[in-house]
Amino acid sequence: MEDWGYRGTQVLLTISKLGEELITAMQHYGFGVADRDRSWAFYRKLGFDVPMSLNQSYASRMEPVVGGDFERKVVIAANLLGGATLELYQYLSTEPRPYPTNWRWGDPGMNASALKVPDIQRALELFEDTPETVICGPLPWAPRPEWKAALIRDPDNLLINLIEIPGMPYSLRKNGERVGGAIFPTMAVTDMEASLDFYRDILEYRDIVYDWKGIDPMLKGIPGGDRLMRRVLLHDPRPSASFYSFYLDRGWIELVEVEGKKGPHIYHGRRWGDIGQMEVCFDVHDIQATFDELISRGAKPVLAPNTDDFDMGHGSTALFAYVADPDGTMIELAEATKLKVTEKFSIDLRKRKPGKAFPKWMMKRVRKKRYKE
Repeated sequence: MEDWGYRGTQVLLTISKLGEELITAMQHYGFGVADRDRSWAFYRKLGFDVPMSLNQSYASRMEPVVGGDFERKVVIAANLLGGATLELYQYLSTEPRPYPTNWRWGDPGMNASALKVPDIQRALELFEDTPETVICGPLPWAPRPEWKAALIRDPDNLLINLIEIPGMPYSLRKNGERVGGAIFPTMAVTDMEASLDFYRDILEYRDIVYDWKGIDPMLKGIPGGDRLMRRVLLHDPRPSASFYSFYLDRGWIELVEVEGKKGPHIYHGRRWGDIGQMEVCFDVHDIQATFDELISRGAKPVLAPNTDDFDMGHGSTALFAYVADPDGTMIELAEATKLKVTEKFSIDLRKRKPGKAFPKWMMKRVRKKRYKE
């Protein structure tokens, strides 16, 4: 991993309450796509219509990881019903490499993402004109039959679960919104116990929501989805300490291990940013201390934190770094450093007290940024 850009940093700080003080929320899921504008049009239909970052530039910081300084265009879009945001990332100066044609469910990497919905039937009405989008459902969610779910595909055939969960919180439920933000990624792993050590003990997602073994009928049409599998859903129950806790929370993480042979990692022989679900990003307060602590706990270093603010577009800036799970799936850490609220008003987040969430009026301001078709 050192060859990917990390050259080692001395651990200067040991944090006894890492999740509470530094890792504050699940911020976004990153998808590599063939056409950002096409993909964003699809996800706007699902409520991801507030651009928190809209950017076209060269991603020089990622050169050690992807092997070149490539131009790309990106949107990070929030959903006002709350939950993690989505980052849609398209290479421009190089051709995005397609999803592996021999992929099967359970090959290591991020296999799917789950979005929360208040009413699964109403959510599926969004696809009445495009029935091919819906793979199956609504059906009971196999590990928790009281949940209702449907499996859909996005324009790049990436798998998305829509899940109706009793008691699930929502930031806003106005204007007939039908789909909320991301609530958990499904990480396929090759060794469940090693992965539990990482996600439960290193990242501190310690509560087990379910630990289920069986064959999932929702996956019968997916290559490799007819195999016996173990699925474990992990949760950190502590409240979000993010500045953005009016819509971000800590979310859940699902791990899945299938029986039998697994193929190579989804990104084996391809680059971060090529087509696929490529990362989960965590919101943090002190990126250097968080990075150092995770490495000291056993996380694999990929890319050390930057020291200069990175322009995210829309007048906002951030710092970011990467570690990897035991199978090499990328985990991003991001520390927001400046937020542009209006054309004339920005907030220097370094001067804001950690854990002090923005007030509710910020939600109203965010609503005014919604993309208009």
